[in-house]
Amino acid sequence: MISTPSSVLLVTPHQDDAEGGCGGTVAKWAKQGAKVVYVLCTNGDKGSSDPDMTSPKLADIREREQKNAADVLGVREVVFLRHPDGELEESLEIRAQIVREVRRHRPDVVMCVDPFRSTSHTHRDHRVSGLLALDAVFTYSWSPSHFPEQIQDEGLRPHRVKEMYMWGSERPDTYVDITDTVDMKAQALAEHVSQMKQPEKLLERVRSRSQRVGEMGQLPYAESFHRIVLNPKFLHWAEY
Repeated sequence: MISTPSSVLLVTPHQDDAEGGCGGTVAKWAKQGAKVVYVLCTNGDKGSSDPDMTSPKLADIREREQKNAADVLGVREVVFLRHPDGELEESLEIRAQIVREVRRHRPDVVMCVDPFRSTSHTHRDHRVSGLLALDAVFTYSWSPSHFPEQIQDEGLRPHRVKEMYMWGSERPDTYVDITDTVDMKAQALAEHVSQMKQPEKLLERVRSRSQRVGEMGQLPYAESFHRIVLNPKFLHWAEY
């Protein structure tokens, strides 16, 4: 039995990745009262094969699409970091940006792409965003010694996250029943008009994929995650 967290922060590389990876879970938790916040790392400005599409125009389109998709799922806020598509780096600057949002929103759960896929290729931004999220949670956000200016100048406090959920994992150990929200997942994905091929078949594809995942977790429709529960012995570090 997985209880609904009170607050969730989701670190996602591109527009539509969150909806595709865990949109059903996000909708389920939001309906049950969880505060869900997205931190969107890139502006998605390279996500088109149309030679007449410019990067600035595409970035504007995809940001609007992401806002609409988040509204469908009940997401409270989308934080746009707006780094160029394909250029996400494991830099101190971006680590600080993600740590700031962890400290600002103080989530019980952080969700991200599993960066440790080995049997299939993933977009570089996917790997980097996952590593940034893991590092923010395990190394930086709980310690007052890291990014102390956020504490001294911005009034934030260190925060230790309780759990992490990584979607797209090749070694999932947790399945969330999305039977009641699988159609909302499809509706949210449909808002990403610039990325959808054969939109008339989208609902069928989402249901079929969610059903296959559900079979692995003995559920009608499901999303899968590799779940990490942080050691509660160290929670006192965040009490400042």
